[in-house]
Amino acid sequence: MANVSIVIPAMNEEPTLGKVLGDLEGALAKMPQHSFEVVVVDDHSTDRTADIAREHGVTVVANPGRGGKGMALRLGFSSSSGDILAMMDADYSHRAEELPRFLEAIAEPSVGLVIGSRVVGGSEEYTHIRALGNVFLSATLGLCTGRYLSDALNGYKVFRRDVFTDFKYTSRAFEMEIEIIANTLRKGYRVVEITSHERARAGGMAKSRVVRHGTRFLARILWEGLRGVKPVAVRQASTGDPARHEPKDIPAPEASAADGSR
Repeated sequence: MANVSIVIPAMNEEPTLGKVLGDLEGALAKMPQHSFEVVVVDDHSTDRTADIAREHGVTVVANPGRGGKGMALRLGFSSSSGDILAMMDADYSHRAEELPRFLEAIAEPSVGLVIGSRVVGGSEEYTHIRALGNVFLSATLGLCTGRYLSDALNGYKVFRRDVFTDFKYTSRAFEMEIEIIANTLRKGYRVVEITSHERARAGGMAKSRVVRHGTRFLARILWEGLRGVKPVAVRQASTGDPARHEPKDIPAPEASAADGSR
């Protein structure tokens, strides 16, 4: 049995969060072999986002500090207890019914991170500009880290807790996606992708911006490439567990623009 924490960062997602949590309730009920907790991080919402989360009986954590998807995710992961961490968007674009396939993939001891690929599964949300940007940034990540992925930027990810706890995270916004991938590689884990289909946002306003966040993604990719992603220790063949190391507080690229959760 896996203990799984599902973290959902949300800022002003009143029109969509109820749909997300309703679908999750149905999906989790079909997986009694696992233990689940759902954590919604209210990232400075001014609508009923937090109230809707409470009505569904999930854990609600209010972000008291600086806003942004990365900040909200870091708070949510720290506030959760699962050995496996899952992250989903609050806009109803990610499909809860796909979660069993993520968990099946992460059950392999050598796998540390599972990413849903919209390149394979399709997206109703993509514009031509966003699709081209994703291809360019994913390819750049491959050049900088040696691990080529079709959809590095997708926010539908499942990974092992030590990928989070063994490092000092610094991302404030959407570039958190890149930091998770780089730290998974540093742990010596495999990163795998599975097919995932992205729905169009069901309501509300998107928080990501092509130029602002594309620039942050690129800066983070280059930074992680400069730092290097080679595992700091050889994995232990007898146990399948990666060697642990102490977190390092290394400054990351910053930007002055405000960033919100999707």
